[in-house]
Amino acid sequence: MVEKAILVKGDDSILLKKAIAKALYQRNIEQLKISDILKLSQPMVSNYCSSNDKIPNNILKLAGKISERIISGRNIKFYTCVSFSDKLYEGSFYIARKNEIISDENINIVNNLTEAFLLLNGMDIGSLLPEVKVNIAMAKEKAESSSDVAAFLNGLIVVDGIVTSINGIRFGTSKHLSSLLLYLRDAIDVNAIMNVAYIKELERTNFSYSYLAKDFKLQKSLKKVDILLHKGDFGIEPCAYILGKNAVDVVNKIIKIKEEIK
Repeated sequence: MVEKAILVKGDDSILLKKAIAKALYQRNIEQLKISDILKLSQPMVSNYCSSNDKIPNNILKLAGKISERIISGRNIKFYTCVSFSDKLYEGSFYIARKNEIISDENINIVNNLTEAFLLLNGMDIGSLLPEVKVNIAMAKEKAESSSDVAAFLNGLIVVDGIVTSINGIRFGTSKHLSSLLLYLRDAIDVNAIMNVAYIKELERTNFSYSYLAKDFKLQKSLKKVDILLHKGDFGIEPCAYILGKNAVDVVNKIIKIKEEIK
């Protein structure tokens, strides 16, 4: 699993918790709830909230960002990282299993998916939301199985139609998109895919499109296409699949679709 983590020095971890406790308390979060969030006793939270310790600006800024994510509903977990390196690690890093992000290609895929999310972050895609989770998958150049395809863990997080966040990036997740992408790669020049709701009036765009059969196979031989439509079946909603050379290319097509079909 590829996840984003924030590393701080051991000496700063207590200051960070103090700053988070204060930030949450100032947002009218009860101390009992803060103690549950930070896994601290209520007396300790009370002590943190009334502390006059001087907290460095970098810790205050970090605490502010973390507090906003907590208030928006994201969980927080603190871990201890033991390092035998002389190098000081501070800041945001991706943590992953050894086989997930050990090559430049894997790193490039994770970075591309992250950039794609940043383009979507804050965008209203309510009109394109399917009943199922919306996700983006991107494959390695020589992908052979779903373990060679990365996607957002549990899909994009969308609140009131607005893309708000992600739970990380993982190789081997989103089985449906992975298997469909691997199948399409044998016939079409494509390396990334995103599922959205069925799109009508595609003729108003400059994108090429075609159809998938009920079994999600191509209805006709193709060399290149931007969008594939599936009319649905019993228990399967009609949907559309946006195709591209990478995740950013896919999202740029989504942006253009949003602009041209209103």
